[in-house]
Amino acid sequence: MPQIIGPLDHLFMSSLKTDFGWMRPISDGSSLVRLDWNQTGWHELDRPNHVSRETKAQLQAFFRGCLRQFDLPLAPAGKNANGQYWLNIMKKIPYGTVMSYADFASFAGKPKAARAAGSICASNPIPIIYPCHRVIRKDGQLGHYGGGSDHHPKHPDNLARKAALIKLESC
Repeated sequence: MPQIIGPLDHLFMSSLKTDFGWMRPISDGSSLVRLDWNQTGWHELDRPNHVSRETKAQLQAFFRGCLRQFDLPLAPAGKNANGQYWLNIMKKIPYGTVMSYADFASFAGKPKAARAAGSICASNPIPIIYPCHRVIRKDGQLGHYGGGSDHHPKHPDNLARKAALIKLESC
């Protein structure tokens, strides 16, 4: 999963350790712009603000099974209006539901755009909150997942995290 490169001095962040690895909600001061996620943490000190603290609290509630829908101000980094459109549709995929890339494209009103659906999942800057883990292959296989490491999206560790997120929501 790509992370923000360059100075972080104009951004705010709060790190948290989860069973899925380290996560770091990053805010521009008024909205969540990214959710960095890796297995080792970061060297930079946290600089929290109200958005990064609230994101952290909601993620903790989600992982405890107490939250099914996030309520946060979102401004995903690097997304134009089309990317925002796809992410906003993704956010509407119900908790505990999985759908194929083709079904996601149809859900977005673009039934012939399964590849675009896959591309938006692959470039999602705010995983879990925009639940790309709920999108799988038509044959029921997991497909790809970049969440939690810089490994290739086909790497077994990444796919294990995707499967675990789906399982978490099935309880």
